[in-house]
Amino acid sequence: MKKTLTLRSLVAAALVTASTISAKAQTFTENFDDITTLAAGGWVMTNASVAVGSTNWFQGTSVAGGGPFDAFNGAANAYIGANYNNTGSTGTISNWLMTPNRTFRNGDVISFYTRKVAPDSYADRLEVRLSTNGASTIVGTGVAVGDYTTLLLSVNPTLALGVYPTAWTLYTVTISGLPAPTSGRIGFRYYVTGAGFSGTNSDYIGIDNVVYTPYVCPVVSVSPTSVANGTAGTAYSQSLSQTGALGAPTYAVTAGALPAGLTLSASGTISGTPTATGTFNFTVSAGDASGCVGSTSYSITIVCPTGGAALTVSPATVCSNAGIISIGGGSPAGGVYSGTGVSGTSFDPASGTQTLTYTLTDAYGCVQTANNTITVDAAPTVGSSSDAPGNTACEGTAVTLTGSGADTYTWDNGVTDGVAFTPPGTSMYTVTGTTTATGCTNTEVITITVNSLPAVVAGSDAPSNAVCDGSSVTLTGSGADTYTWDNSVTDGVAFTPTGTATYMVTGTTTATGCANTDMITITVNPLPAVGASSDASGDAICDGFSVTLSGSGADTYTWDNSVTDGVAFTPAGTMMYMVTGTTTATGCTNTGMITITVNPLPTVDLASFPLYCIYSGVISLSSGTPAGGTYAGTGVSGSSFDTGIGAGTYAVSYDYTDANGCTGTDTENLVVDLCTTIADAAASEAVTVYPNPSTGTFTISYNQSLSGDLVVRIMDVQGKVVAAEKLSRFAGTYTHSFDLGGYDKGVYFLEVTGTGNKAYKKIVLQ
Repeated sequence: MKKTLTLRSLVAAALVTASTISAKAQTFTENFDDITTLAAGGWVMTNASVAVGSTNWFQGTSVAGGGPFDAFNGAANAYIGANYNNTGSTGTISNWLMTPNRTFRNGDVISFYTRKVAPDSYADRLEVRLSTNGASTIVGTGVAVGDYTTLLLSVNPTLALGVYPTAWTLYTVTISGLPAPTSGRIGFRYYVTGAGFSGTNSDYIGIDNVVYTPYVCPVVSVSPTSVANGTAGTAYSQSLSQTGALGAPTYAVTAGALPAGLTLSASGTISGTPTATGTFNFTVSAGDASGCVGSTSYSITIVCPTGGAALTVSPATVCSNAGIISIGGGSPAGGVYSGTGVSGTSFDPASGTQTLTYTLTDAYGCVQTANNTITVDAAPTVGSSSDAPGNTACEGTAVTLTGSGADTYTWDNGVTDGVAFTPPGTSMYTVTGTTTATGCTNTEVITITVNSLPAVVAGSDAPSNAVCDGSSVTLTGSGADTYTWDNSVTDGVAFTPTGTATYMVTGTTTATGCANTDMITITVNPLPAVGASSDASGDAICDGFSVTLSGSGADTYTWDNSVTDGVAFTPAGTMMYMVTGTTTATGCTNTGMITITVNPLPTVDLASFPLYCIYSGVISLSSGTPAGGTYAGTGVSGSSFDTGIGAGTYAVSYDYTDANGCTGTDTENLVVDLCTTIADAAASEAVTVYPNPSTGTFTISYNQSLSGDLVVRIMDVQGKVVAAEKLSRFAGTYTHSFDLGGYDKGVYFLEVTGTGNKAYKKIVLQ
């Protein structure tokens, strides 16, 4: 595609300067001849629609190629396009076309042509946004804009019909509001809500001939060409101005330096109070928000102020023994003192009365001088003494100090001349003697050595100075050389206190003979009154039963023989148990004892019972030994059993409790049969049943001792007839089978009745 030379580029070419050379490196024109080359040129395309459709930005489609329109210039398809397929069937289109990274400044211009398909049946919108975050391509998703927060232009911001042009239309944006030149990108955002193939908005748009023209700085000049001179210490003010800057300029010193004490405000005023003299060369530059700068060089001469120095000697009179004194009174501060006896800022009164000179080089480099006289008077010779032998005393002993050689005496540390006092410790005491006529003083120092009392500490080997009743303790003194205790205690020798008491130790330092005391209280804690008890009556149980042992009188308890306090256990036999109880607060312990008697269970026997018939009536139960026990079981009442309960096997138990309350038990089965007479019993021998037990089918075998026709009945253990059958009698021995497979399992009775006799058999159905 042929590149076109626009009027804008012609104007830029006519303004070539150092800044335009830099601007030419940034300028670009993109006609979208081939969008596959955009990425190599720094362009970025990002479809952040919700949802992302089947197309992104695409090479324009010419009318000849079936598209809706041709390019603004160049080849018919030389434009970049976007359409409703940027999202799904419905959604929000947010499709970004981002320019190469550039450094933008106020006054930069970006222009482009855009149009949409005609007729305008579906609303479209195009935003032009600015990111000032360098090369960032962060745009977010959907309605989000990421780093592209500055909206420069919106084509059809309200998505109305008839607003977005249907013919190629030029749009121009001038960048403003930047605080300084800023690195970033410009983003073209095809942004349509309610979009998509089935949406109410979005159709087809194109962008062509995008031109970025950087702002070209004008000539900026700073005036006046020279500024006034000043005087050190005198307020200074000079206003500067400029021409050519875009918007409000900002002034700054870009070379050299202002005189100390002066500053240049951002608005262009040099002000302050100079604090240095001399000639100062500097350059002031005025710059605008677009980065355009103009400069002018200046020179300011700061001269010294007039003035002088003063000296007021302080003190004006000193005594000869004042020693080296500090000289004061020179002003302004910072000068130098000189004269006989002067060294730096010090004066030695030994040189006698002298004239002093003060020389000052002030902050501005000016030299000033002043003179004055200092008078020196003679000082007295002062002596001191004390009434303490060797000047040494024990702590707490009184001492009297006395001065000599002057008219009056004053002691430090609160001491009064000739009055006894008690030194708090080894100290030097200074006496000041004064000659009344001149007021001159002198001093003398005396040292009173106060030997300190030993720091005696009374200690014991008992934790927290407490022992349990009956325990011994050893008291020991420390901090001195020898120790003496009251209450007949010997240092370092154990003894047993009879109760809580306070003991005092006197410790003596051998070298000084000074002594001190300390006291200690030994607490004697009582032993707990530990008791042992059980939950068994009389502390006795029967063999096999459990018992719970509990301690009392303390806080915690420990038993021997693996017993746990308050937890039941089963003793193996009669035994003595010991519990140790501890008082938690003092740790003192004591013991208690208890014996648990384990009584054996009595030996009980219940003899076997004979076979009883259901007609035996109430029988007496008396076979249990030892006598005096109790019987229990079904059919049992007291010591009797009623066979009328019915045929069957019944468990009868016998319990006997001995004098210790221990109980033994034995159990036997008692069988009640359906037998009637002796004759029937004999007849029963003629009947055989097999198999017995059986799972269902039983066979009866009988002989001729049962005469006549036979009647067979099957009864349960309660005597209820559950089956009956009549059998014909034949000569010889006979058999007959019957089936009980449909009945409950258990014991049944077979009754076979002949002429004048009966036979009984017990059968078991499994």
